[in-house]
Amino acid sequence: MFAEERHQRILDALTRHGRVEVAALARDLGVSEDTVRRDLKALTEKGFLQKTHGGAVLLATAQIRFPARTAIRPAAKAGLGAAAAALVEAHQTIFIDAGTTTLELARALEVTPLCVVTNSLDVATVLADRPGIDLVLSGGLWCAPERYFAGPTAVALIASHRADMAFLGACAVHAKLGVTATHASDAQVKAAMIAHSASAVLVTDDSKFGQIAPYSVAALSDFDRLITDSAPDWLLDERPYVQLVPA
Repeated sequence: MFAEERHQRILDALTRHGRVEVAALARDLGVSEDTVRRDLKALTEKGFLQKTHGGAVLLATAQIRFPARTAIRPAAKAGLGAAAAALVEAHQTIFIDAGTTTLELARALEVTPLCVVTNSLDVATVLADRPGIDLVLSGGLWCAPERYFAGPTAVALIASHRADMAFLGACAVHAKLGVTATHASDAQVKAAMIAHSASAVLVTDDSKFGQIAPYSVAALSDFDRLITDSAPDWLLDERPYVQLVPA
């Protein structure tokens, strides 16, 4: 088994359980404990996890920089992105939020013509050369760690448009507190997208449920659809608009 494959399986285990043990990983992967320790050291240096005695714990999402987050559960995110892209119809205007799952939505878009408004440099890069797509990049204050534009300029640009649909990712989703964000600037952009679209779609994997971030974005009732790979009972019971896309 190649190192990259082992790293992905370790990250998958960390995402599911929050922590891993060297002995168990060595047994599951069919390698020595020394090999697992080297793998954990490499993943620590990349900013994914924190080593502990005999194992490791996954860092909170807010502590992992954007480029590293793209390697966490890529297959699940690709499936969610494809499901979201399937909702888009030709001749629509859509907002696409910055995030690793919404980036997969951009990659999966096939319908044209289309107008896409985004604050994400990575989304813009994916769509820049696509024929039939009118691309609007918000500009504004550049947030290098998260690779998005924010601030008054970005919010004003979004507010000057009217979209058929807004596709948003989430830092955290809570039964009582709704959708929250790690950074105030991110929360402001997300809220502007919701306010100026006819329909809002939340696209997130199940690791965000039950979490709370400092800045309020919106209540769950502000979304018309939620696309995820798995959902807690409180969400399935109260929100019939949930669309499950098993990983």
